[in-house]
Formats: sequence, structure tokens, C-alpha cells
Amino acid sequence: MNFKSKEIDNWYQTLAGKLNSKLIISNIKKLFNTSPDKNIVYFGPNEIIKKLLENNYNFNTFYVSSLKHGDLSADIQKLPFEDSSIDNVVLIHSLDTGENPHAIFREIDRIIKDDGQIVITGFNRISALIIYSLLPLRSIFKNKDYVGINRLCDWMSLFSFEVQQIINLNKIPPIKNKKILHYCNFLNNNFFSKINYFGITYIFLAKKNTYKFIIRKNWHKQDNLILGKFSKPAIHNNYEE
Repeated sequence: MNFKSKEIDNWYQTLAGKLNSKLIISNIKKLFNTSPDKNIVYFGPNEIIKKLLENNYNFNTFYVSSLKHGDLSADIQKLPFEDSSIDNVVLIHSLDTGENPHAIFREIDRIIKDDGQIVITGFNRISALIIYSLLPLRSIFKNKDYVGINRLCDWMSLFSFEVQQIINLNKIPPIKNKKILHYCNFLNNNFFSKINYFGITYIFLAKKNTYKFIIRKNWHKQDNLILGKFSKPAIHNNYEE
């Protein structure tokens, strides 16, 4: 079963959710250039996207949502953008909530430019969240389908994205009790914060690599051809005359 957008929105209103939100926002803001000449598309929970876009003066930024909150209302699997027209894409829990995460990834691959960057944030089951699969605790994290880090790495490779950075955020379990949550703050400080594993949330930063098709008559001019035909996989039919 996938996460529901509403339950994720509600969880981000809790103390544990607000802590996670703050870490996501601070890390994403450091990751890529939001200069005015960039076309950037955001997907995700309204409260997080609003804070990411505070003091953002880029008029080519779009918040896309199937709900009323966004700049554009659209199905994430059928986006109203031309092929290779977007510089940066930010997906916050979009793969967690999507009925077909792989189809979402294919659509993002369609709209993103060569050398464009993608940021993906999702819940990491290989963390404190695993306790909700093992113990009889009521939580939004129980009995859910997770898009894991290894699975996402495979997709990146399949679509010729170069993974530039993987960040594991927030080692604190999503506990409701305020005192226990405060006591667990040490897990996000000092030594524990430097361990890039077992965070309940991950952030991927990747760049799209697009390779050129080389016609047969020019094969002898290249040093790295396979069978005299291609230098690397031909993607998006970018031809070299």
C-alpha cells in the first residue's frame, strides 16, 4: 500500500514531522542553483514547498500539484511541459504517494533537460521506520510500499542519471511523545549526524547524462566505440553530423 498525500500532510503537522521538514528544507536549499534563468518544477507537500519557495525570485519556478495549492494543477504522469524543457526537478515524497512510481520517473525523464538535475526525497525503510513493520504500533509508516535507495539507484542507472549525492536525514524515530522526542535529539547531533545511513528520510541529487548517437561513417574518428557503432547508449536521438 502506498502512502496517501493527506496522511503525509497530517504527519508533517506533528512535532516529528516538523523536525523532518526543517531538515529537508535546509538540505535541499544547499543542493542546486535556483538562478533566474533556470526552469524549476517542484512537487510535494504544500507546507514544505511553500517554505522552499520563500524569498524565491525565480519567475520560472512552478509548483505542480493535483490539489488547489499549486501554480499548476496536473497529473504528475502527464505533465504540461515540452520534452527536455526543465532544468531542475524537485520531488518530495512524490514517489512515496504515486500509484506507479516508475511511470512518474519516466515522465520526469521526459521533461528534464540534458545535464538537468533532479532532487528526490522519500522515506527510508532501512531506518527507525522498520520498527513499525515489526511491532504492533499504529502509524502511517506501517504496511507501506517504500521506494528504497537501492531501487532508486537502479532507476537512475537505467535512465542514465549520474547520482551526485545521497543524504540520509533524521536518525530520530517519528515518536509522538514530546519528551522522548526531545531526549532523542542527540541522534541528529555530532557523531551520529555524520553517519550517512539509517536516516528516516533520504535525499537524492542526480544529473541527467545524455549521450550522442554517432553515425557509422564517423565511427573511425572515435576512440571509445563499441562494435564501431555507438560510443555509449543512444538516448533522445541527439545526432552528431
